[in-house]
Amino acid sequence: MNARPPDDSEIRATLGDYLGLLQKHVGAEEMMSAILTDDFETGFVGGHIWRGLDGLSDFLSQREGFFDERHEIKEVLEVNPGSGEDVEVKTRLEFFLRRWESPSPTSEEFTGWAFHTWILRRSDGQPEWRVAAQLVDGFDHLNDNAKRLFSAPEDGLKR
Repeated sequence: MNARPPDDSEIRATLGDYLGLLQKHVGAEEMMSAILTDDFETGFVGGHIWRGLDGLSDFLSQREGFFDERHEIKEVLEVNPGSGEDVEVKTRLEFFLRRWESPSPTSEEFTGWAFHTWILRRSDGQPEWRVAAQLVDGFDHLNDNAKRLFSAPEDGLKR
């Protein structure tokens, strides 16, 4: 049975909850219990994928050092029913990240657009949508720092 696709406000609320936790730098267990499915995966289409709780923990550890970050869904491009309770959502997101690494006297900024495929799911008859996958399809409008960070999607995040 295909799930009823979420409307725009449900999509933005669900993705906003996920991105809000990501920006707050909460732990993997808190993210999993709050908004993610047990089989959650994130990564790059055709590149590195982190899976489950251990993968999420590794992904979050690679993001350590970022602060003053913002992720905003600018467009919901497509919504497609998936298999079972899954719904596929494609978005364009604008991001801003800042990182400081010693001994640099200044922080680095990372900006650009990310195109994602998200898999949203309602599990066990629950009323709320959860994120089963966040996969990066590609980028645009990257500054030089972001180009370097995302230069090898098969390896994950480049430091």
